[in-house]
Amino acid sequence: MANKCIKCNNCGHVGWSKNRGNFLITIILLIFFFVPGVIYEIWRRTGLGVCENCGSDLVQPSSACTSNRPSDVGDLIVLGVLGVIGSIVVVVLYALADSGINAFKNRNAPAPQLSQRELEGSCLRSGMVYYQKQGQYPILGDGKTLALDKIQIDCKGSKDGKYKAP
Repeated sequence: MANKCIKCNNCGHVGWSKNRGNFLITIILLIFFFVPGVIYEIWRRTGLGVCENCGSDLVQPSSACTSNRPSDVGDLIVLGVLGVIGSIVVVVLYALADSGINAFKNRNAPAPQLSQRELEGSCLRSGMVYYQKQGQYPILGDGKTLALDKIQIDCKGSKDGKYKAP
């Protein structure tokens, strides 16, 4: 764990160590690859750390430090929050990719086949709209025929669900 009192064998500096690696790499790994990010952060925090002065990992423990160094609990909290955010980002990206793949697969899929009843129902609806626009609903222009009766007769056995106006 870093924040230990060390003596550097490379430059002779006596002081506090710092973590190995790069905190930015930890953040990126936690956001996009959670498990490797955790492994990388564990690696960063193991051992004595590196020299604050020259960055060398050729260090040995020392008892010459006189002040207490603050703990890095705040860093752990930040890493935990970033890990949760990274997990959410991964789930959202997976959902988007999955929906995109499904849309790509289904782009040339044939339209679902409708039953005869559904086709006739669609024809009835479009026929009603047609006669409403003509102002001949509920009774046709002859004054005695109900529009719905005419539409039902015209839509019987419809093959495409569209009303064919007379």
